[in-house]
Amino acid sequence: MRAFALVIVALATASSAPAQPAAKKPITQDSYDLWRTIGGTTLSPDGAWVAYTLSPVVGNGELIVRATAGIAEYRIPRGYTGREQLAPSADSASIFNPAAPVFSGDGKTVAALTYPRKDAVDKARRAKVRAADQPKTSLAIMALPSGTVTTVPRTRSFRMARNGGAWMAYLLEADSGTPATPPARAARPDSADKNAPTDKKKDPGTMLVLRALATGAEERIENVTLYAIDESEHWLTYAVSSKDGATDGVYVRALSANTAAPAVAIATGKGNYKGLTLDRKGTKLAFTSDRDDYAASTSRYALFYSTLGALPGSTRGAQSGATSTTPQPAQVVATAAALPAGLLVADRGGPAFTRDGSALTFGMMTPPLDSIPADSLAEKANYDLWNYRDDRLQPQQKLELARDRNRTFAAVYQPATRRVVALGGDSLPQVQVSDDGRVALAVTDVPYRIEEMWAQNEAGTDVWIIDATTGARRRVATKIPFRATLSPGGRYVLWFDQKRWWAHDVKANRTRDLTGAIADVRFDEETWSTPTVPEPWGAGGWTTLDQRVLLYDRWDVWEVDPAGVAAAKRLTDGVGRERHLQFRVVRVDLDEPAHDPAKPLLLSALDDSTKDAGFWTDKVGVTEPPRQIVMGANRWGTPLKARNAQQLVVTRQDYRTFPDLHTGTSLDQLTRLSDANPQQAEYPWGNVQLVSWRSSDNVPLRGLLYTPEGFDPRKQYPMLVYFYETHTNDLHAYVAPGGRNTINPTSYTALGYLVFMPDIHYIDGYPGPSALKSIVPGVQALIAKGFVNPKQIGITGQSWGGYQTAYIVTQTSLFSAAVPNATVANMTSAYGGIRWETGLARAFQYEKSQSRLGCSLWQCRDRYIENSPLFSADRITTPLLFMANDADGAVPWYQGIEFFVALRRLGKEAYMVSYNGDAHNPTKRANQKDIDRKMQEFFAHHLLGAPAPSWMTRGIPNIQKGRDQVHMAGDDDTP
Repeated sequence: MRAFALVIVALATASSAPAQPAAKKPITQDSYDLWRTIGGTTLSPDGAWVAYTLSPVVGNGELIVRATAGIAEYRIPRGYTGREQLAPSADSASIFNPAAPVFSGDGKTVAALTYPRKDAVDKARRAKVRAADQPKTSLAIMALPSGTVTTVPRTRSFRMARNGGAWMAYLLEADSGTPATPPARAARPDSADKNAPTDKKKDPGTMLVLRALATGAEERIENVTLYAIDESEHWLTYAVSSKDGATDGVYVRALSANTAAPAVAIATGKGNYKGLTLDRKGTKLAFTSDRDDYAASTSRYALFYSTLGALPGSTRGAQSGATSTTPQPAQVVATAAALPAGLLVADRGGPAFTRDGSALTFGMMTPPLDSIPADSLAEKANYDLWNYRDDRLQPQQKLELARDRNRTFAAVYQPATRRVVALGGDSLPQVQVSDDGRVALAVTDVPYRIEEMWAQNEAGTDVWIIDATTGARRRVATKIPFRATLSPGGRYVLWFDQKRWWAHDVKANRTRDLTGAIADVRFDEETWSTPTVPEPWGAGGWTTLDQRVLLYDRWDVWEVDPAGVAAAKRLTDGVGRERHLQFRVVRVDLDEPAHDPAKPLLLSALDDSTKDAGFWTDKVGVTEPPRQIVMGANRWGTPLKARNAQQLVVTRQDYRTFPDLHTGTSLDQLTRLSDANPQQAEYPWGNVQLVSWRSSDNVPLRGLLYTPEGFDPRKQYPMLVYFYETHTNDLHAYVAPGGRNTINPTSYTALGYLVFMPDIHYIDGYPGPSALKSIVPGVQALIAKGFVNPKQIGITGQSWGGYQTAYIVTQTSLFSAAVPNATVANMTSAYGGIRWETGLARAFQYEKSQSRLGCSLWQCRDRYIENSPLFSADRITTPLLFMANDADGAVPWYQGIEFFVALRRLGKEAYMVSYNGDAHNPTKRANQKDIDRKMQEFFAHHLLGAPAPSWMTRGIPNIQKGRDQVHMAGDDDTP
């Protein structure tokens, strides 16, 4: 890394901007790794504690457990999460999160899996240690409020009851712990004698440990594969798989505050037991097993169902409607005989109870195909057949092969009638079942899949309603462009079509137009900028009993009666439209499927003019305008609320302030809990501002201008222009230092650059000219202010931004250097290509999506040529560096080749970097660092006058590949 430090010095001294303050450290690639992110944030049910993971970009993280009142804080080493990224996201909701810590229901215990240290992971990887012997996760159990930690090595998983606090169960690795006595063998409820011994291989389970949290006393249960504890901590259930099959089965144990009752067998017999699940009330149990067919060469699964009943002395169980105090043996309730011909009970995607527990959904599958021995293909033709009738192209079929082999279709078992109802199938692959298990919604794109190749969502979907108690079905909508959803109570189906919202009344079999009569309001996005049907602004959910649905226009939230009795009204009373505030509903209680109209509704608000954000409150059914809680020059995360208290945790950020955690009982009175990156004060940090100009077509536009620390508008600075589509909503987004194939404004402003990120106004059919007309006037407006050196301006973008960069430099010589990474150069050849990461044809990209041409290659051939940089490459005067990776699954590698070959033929200065085996955005960390380094060196040479690195002056002949791949400016040493 010594050589790279020299580059930073060269960049700083060559810049016409003043050097960064001596008291601050330079931001280097080593600096990137210091920045930490917060993930897995969890509140205890009583709101007294918050737990989260603090992770550096590279290195070992920590589990932090912090009191929300006072200063008590505990830390547990959490190990290495294995992220291969340089620039951590500022949005804590989107960053990589290892498994979140879990609090017990009483808030007295918090537990989390911890990971091996990075040095141990690296050592095992270098030694090529087999998976079974590699470092494993451990379990950390912390008692609160003392902070005492118990560590259990080599732990696979753990469970605690949502509403409990007395017990924990955890599953160890295969070689952990001492084998314990098998669970007591209860009298078998059914015979397994018909399962004759076979030679079939069956993976045995491992040791399950049941731990009393108050005392630390533990009991071990051997050969467990699956386990669960119900939400109210009444039952522990587990599946056993032993090598000889003697103890195979599903067992339950009743739990009380102090003791765990002996095991009771629910089902036994040699075989596999999968999909173990309990209902929310803890009164029902289900699973699948091949026990009754295990002797067959290919055994078939059946669905098993059992009632657990109420525990002795348990009022909760009695109130749930249980009629028995002892668990009932599991009964087979679904086999192939109960399903449509040719379908079996699926052994994957296990069963699940509906929310109220009254019905049990499960999967059906077609019989698995026999595998084809590899040697059977010897001396035979090996080929793919592309048939124009196929609903998916061969590349997509290959990528989705595992999904096709494992595809399941929905079915439901109705305990009240003991009836099995098939819901889905080949023509209805996606099914949603209501909370009470009585209604199902099926949405299918099957009739329109060929059209999807070029029409995307405009191809449409059909919507079916299925009576989940009888299987009767009817189609209620045809070829709608957006997905339909079922209301929480199952009374209505909601969808958007023809620029309006529709609701189908399931019981009345009637469809109503909910918003067509509302004058002068658009519920589709009037700002939509691609040649497709505009999407709706969205929906904010339903109120209880499906009484109202909350819908969005651009600014306000509407309260709409799906029954059509009450008139629709603005819940936010037009305050959003009047003040250009975009209101949206915030779900604080994620456990509830609908909003309780008796409770206040929390709204987020974004000021479209200033980009300030905050929270407001309103109430359904009340005519008063919304009330502001807090607004400011910030970006906020989604608040987390304690399940049994009013305590909140939320992140708040701006460009200079990391999104640390804040807590309080009100969003306008918060206390900061975390300080993830105190080292930031040691580094230079610039600022950001909104700037405005008009496009060449006189359209008002805005963008972001990032300035270095100590920016002086009386001086001139070099500037980099980076863009995609729009950026202004990121005005208050924190940007940690980083570097890869994009421009990080924090890193580049620390090097003395201005960074300009303009918004773009698009005209259908002319994406290249749209970018040119938007960006160049913005750059010229900044030059006119006097602080931009017009001879020191670079331009760059990635993917769609790379394409626009390549197009722009064919039309202007304004820029002294350009980096159009992962660019499409020739739309005529790209149109017929494949997006290899998905297997989709690229036609939709050009006709209906981001490329915005709005027509096929044969309908408007000239547009494809006019918008393609390749056909104007002879006009380029700007030196180019660009990345085109040979495993890019979004932009075909050959696009970069076409562009480079053309530039080379024309004698243009051009350098193409292709990271072997890497993706659209490099995933290998060394490649991320290398393209970051090359971009900095390229811009430093062409904009600041720094010496050219040897990869520019001498290249890297293939014979030297891997020997001399990295050269620094003026330094031939390999770091």
